Amino acid sequence: MSVVNPETQFAEQKVKLLLKMFLVLISVIGTMSLIRLIKHDYVQAGADILFLGIVLYGYYKLKTDSRHYKKITRIVFFTAFLASLFLVVNHPETPIRFIWVSTVVYMVFYLFDGKEASLWLIAMGMVIFALFFKHAEGFHISFIDFMIWIMNMLVVLMIAHWYSDIEQLATRKLLRVKNILAEEVEKKTRALKRQKEELEQKTRELEELNETLEEQIRIKTEKNRRQERMLFQQARYAQMGEMISMIAHQWRQPLNAIAAVNATVKLKNDVGSCDKTFISEKTQLISEHVQHLSATIDDFRNFFKLDKQKEVRTTSELIEDTLRIAGSALESKLITVNQEVACTCRVETYPNEVVHVLLNLIKNAEDAMLMRDIKAPMITVRNRREGEYAVIEVEDNAGGIEPEILEKIFDPYFTTKEDNGGTGLGLYMSRTIIQDHCGGKIEVKNGTMGAIFKISLPPYQSTPPSRS
Repeated sequence: MSVVNPETQFAEQKVKLLLKMFLVLISVIGTMSLIRLIKHDYVQAGADILFLGIVLYGYYKLKTDSRHYKKITRIVFFTAFLASLFLVVNHPETPIRFIWVSTVVYMVFYLFDGKEASLWLIAMGMVIFALFFKHAEGFHISFIDFMIWIMNMLVVLMIAHWYSDIEQLATRKLLRVKNILAEEVEKKTRALKRQKEELEQKTRELEELNETLEEQIRIKTEKNRRQERMLFQQARYAQMGEMISMIAHQWRQPLNAIAAVNATVKLKNDVGSCDKTFISEKTQLISEHVQHLSATIDDFRNFFKLDKQKEVRTTSELIEDTLRIAGSALESKLITVNQEVACTCRVETYPNEVVHVLLNLIKNAEDAMLMRDIKAPMITVRNRREGEYAVIEVEDNAGGIEPEILEKIFDPYFTTKEDNGGTGLGLYMSRTIIQDHCGGKIEVKNGTMGAIFKISLPPYQSTPPSRS
């Protein structure tokens, strides 16, 4: 938006006003010329027609090109001034002859620039005074009436000048405000244009992002799956060392028993007192111990086997499978295990994964009690029905978990056992298994003696629920 120049604005308004005045002059002078011709006033009619031609020429030139404004105004109003003086001197019977001179004076004042208008007024005043004193009888008025006429024109010009200054001052202020507003509008327009361009750029970027979003989601999902599998594998590897320790504890008693039977048989054989009955009893005992070792191997092999499909098991069976694996290791560390069975709830789940979680909870309880040197360490494993869930709880007497870390305990890589090789993956993977794989939930709270981990699994329904 362009800034408006006050002087240019005034010049345009003057051109418009002059064109309208020319139309009025053409109408009036044309009519007066016809009347004078009818009255046989050929001299004045000729002057009027000459003046009319000059006005027509000025109107045409000014209409086609406003740059001729000053030249046209000088020619037209100089001619108008001479015609008005001719009327004053040669037509004393015309009562309004002095009005023509006054009109020319006023028009010069309004349509010429200030300095040039003053020069014109001085020049016209000098001509009028000289003509009056040289040919006073041509005016047919007294000196006092002449001065009153001159004074009247001066007063009107002074008032007009005063109003003109006020009008120009107000116009300049309005144009200044208009220019300020125009600049502000232009700034806002440029700012909006920049914002529009930025919005279009963001829109294009968003469209490009949307085009590749599905592919990015697929890649991200696959990456998350690979990361989850890697975390599972890391958790499995971390537990393999613990499993080896449990295997050692599980095998120690049967191996000691087999060694004792073997020593007894050897001693009896050395003294020659072995009979068939004795040999049969001892070989049967060795066979039982070997079967126990084989069953232990099956337990651990099944634990590390990846589940392909869900199975229907009771929560008591899941607890017994877990304690059969971890029982000997806990006994070797003098940790008492209490099992509280309150229901025979059946669940359809992945047994190995639930056992994996229970073993992890029991191992954490064991570490906490040994680290805090609990005098009579005890772990309680219970099951019950709670609302629509089958619940398994693991509780210890290690004093509980600090409140400030309760909310973080299931976060990945969060551990309080950095010095003991903790990875921070066990509880995170336990939550992932229970929630995402088994459709249940796992929670933790502090009880009266220690931490209580609660696993809630949906119960098995032999018939699908009816739909309303």
